[in-house]
Amino acid sequence: MMGDFRAALEALAVMNVQRRVRTIGLGELRTLCLDQGLTVRQGAREAVASDVTPLPLLKNLHAISTAEQLRLLDATVLLAGAGGLGGYALELLARFGVGHIMVADGDGFEDSNMNRQLLSTANNLGCNKARAGAERAQETCPLVTVEALEVFLDASNLARTLTGVDVVIDALGGIAPRLALHAAASQAGIPVVSAAVAGWTALVGSELPGQAGISRMWTNPEDKDAEHALGSLAPAACLAAALQAAETVHFLTSGSLRLAGRMLHADLARFHFEIFDLV
Repeated sequence: MMGDFRAALEALAVMNVQRRVRTIGLGELRTLCLDQGLTVRQGAREAVASDVTPLPLLKNLHAISTAEQLRLLDATVLLAGAGGLGGYALELLARFGVGHIMVADGDGFEDSNMNRQLLSTANNLGCNKARAGAERAQETCPLVTVEALEVFLDASNLARTLTGVDVVIDALGGIAPRLALHAAASQAGIPVVSAAVAGWTALVGSELPGQAGISRMWTNPEDKDAEHALGSLAPAACLAAALQAAETVHFLTSGSLRLAGRMLHADLARFHFEIFDLV
């Protein structure tokens, strides 16, 4: 079957002279996958492996290579939380072509989410956040698979959920859920890319298994996070999520984390950015 797919792909591929790559349009790829009994994600993966770039991924080149795009399509990311941070992070990862994103959130949208949460609208109040994210991604980024886990992650499900995951994005609120996620990921040997937002401030940091970093900021599970005192603003949430997405893509394509054991502190009230070593 795959031989037939590749032969048909070769017939449909068009040379983009300016970018010096062969491409295939989304409509043609969808039709080809339907004819060959493949999902669009499978077809996109085979196209990239055959040096044919699906047009929705064209402008990822040449900032990332074809081999790196293939690594992204083969990757699995667990996104914990689909609120202020998670909604933006999901959007960016899906548009990058990260092949399998599991987004976990047991919460539903409330009116107070609408100032900063990309996925929140007047029409989906009360709807589950993970499901809303998966539905949006299906429409905007059909080359990837987004799996909605409509649950809160805790000790009862973390180990099972982490199976097969390459990297975790911590987009949670509250201290206790973060500490549980970081501990479980470290035990499973999986790196974590984390962020927090309060008012105009964004914090972003990464941790390798067995190496505490940004989680040193959260020592008492009973504490409330700073958002309760300072609020949560859309620019800070969007910036933090963009940095998380960039860090995640760097890891998936190169195997390295730019912020491992470090924390980037961004103060958008003063436009002051600083990186701290935490180990």
